[in-house]
Amino acid sequence: MSLDIEKALGDGLDRTLTRPGAYLLVAFLALGFANTVVYESLMQVVAQFVVEEFGPQLAEAGALEQFQNEIGVLPFAVSLPPTLLAAAFVALAFVAEAIGIVAVRVFAASDPDRLPDGLADSLPLATVNGFLAGIFVFVIVTVGFVVGLIGFIVGGFVLATFLGVSLVFVRQAVALDDENAIGALTESWSAAKGNRWYLFGLIVVLALVGVIVGFGSGLVAGLFGPVVRGVVNVAVGATVGVFGIAVTTQAYQQLRTERGGRGGEYEEPGGQTDAY
Repeated sequence: MSLDIEKALGDGLDRTLTRPGAYLLVAFLALGFANTVVYESLMQVVAQFVVEEFGPQLAEAGALEQFQNEIGVLPFAVSLPPTLLAAAFVALAFVAEAIGIVAVRVFAASDPDRLPDGLADSLPLATVNGFLAGIFVFVIVTVGFVVGLIGFIVGGFVLATFLGVSLVFVRQAVALDDENAIGALTESWSAAKGNRWYLFGLIVVLALVGVIVGFGSGLVAGLFGPVVRGVVNVAVGATVGVFGIAVTTQAYQQLRTERGGRGGEYEEPGGQTDAY
């Protein structure tokens, strides 16, 4: 049986609109604003360094104003030491993965209207495994793209897309099956096998949703200045992100059940069974 794209999208939307989905949206909004502050603050540090070190040369070449325009207005930037900002950047990457793991478990719960028990079980280990798995996926897809380019240009995109689709479920495998980083790659590959075209279609739909919503909201927010534009970008990113996790988790459950998995029942880290 093939992946039912319509069901995955419908179930994902239903899960997103629940109370637990709202909790996750708030968490992703907070994460988004924190990331925006750190990113813009780092950009401000870089811009100040470039102007201080190379300002005269840029001005002489007539490129200083262009550089400042490209950096743009940074309304959320704060003045903090670069080392602290760098540490915050790394820490937020792990926080994002932890929230992602929790989101998968919430959206796989047997009761969509409540937070499941054992939500944070083995969360530090799962976060590390999810983070490492994400790095592995990035490296594998990038290498595949480069290798494909050696043959011919289109091949790079085809191979990278094939690998990306095959490894789309690594976070679900870590969050729900207690897989380590390597095991998550294998589990995702197995889940995607035979359904890669359907998964590709699902990913395209999610991408189109993100582009359409982002473009429409961006046009409106652009009328109100950089602060409003930044707030809207964070809100759209959080909403689309939560919806995307819900949909991919529902797709994973479909394929997992078809392969003879436990369906809505997942083995907790430590041997306990809970209806995530």
